[in-house]
Amino acid sequence: MKEAVIKILKRIFDKNNLKLDGKQEVVKVLKKALKKQGIEFEDEKIEKLIEIPKDFSNGDYAFPCFVLNDQLKLPTHQIAIDIRRAIKEVPKKFQEIQTVGPYVNFFINHREQIYESLKEILKKREKFGKSNLGKRKTIVVEFSSPNIAKPFGIGHIRSTIIGNSIANICKFQGFTIKKINYHGYWGSQFGQLIFEYKKFRKEKT
Repeated sequence: MKEAVIKILKRIFDKNNLKLDGKQEVVKVLKKALKKQGIEFEDEKIEKLIEIPKDFSNGDYAFPCFVLNDQLKLPTHQIAIDIRRAIKEVPKKFQEIQTVGPYVNFFINHREQIYESLKEILKKREKFGKSNLGKRKTIVVEFSSPNIAKPFGIGHIRSTIIGNSIANICKFQGFTIKKINYHGYWGSQFGQLIFEYKKFRKEKT
């Protein structure tokens, strides 16, 4: 369920071009640079290879050049340097692009990123992020689902908020939403009641 929701939300962001993490911009730059080296990778393959450095001083994203050793027959640090040279000028959406050993590190221009995002939000206002991604599709969202033999707890409130939020987001993308609140886990106490009723009830009851 979790993976399915993440997949839907990712498609929503991609559909609306909400590339707020900048990863797609990195893919675009790398694809052009690799082509100059005689290597043509699909966007999906480049995206899977991109890493997020553990140390923020190494940028927001890093591309490991180990995967190109067999094709280019060069030391990995040299491959990184060649890719950086192929990029030439740093695109506007990046603050800096550096090489560190066998990696090409990308530093996102967050000021530019925030500016572009806010400009888009102000332009579209309440329609920002809306799409017809889910046209003619239905999503069932089950949430809350409390145990009817126990008090409604804080955990149920959390799932209610999360479930309703997911439903609203998907509805905004054109999906038909079916919300379900399943009164789950009737428990042994109900089994005991049914047993007692069947055993001791009067025939005319």
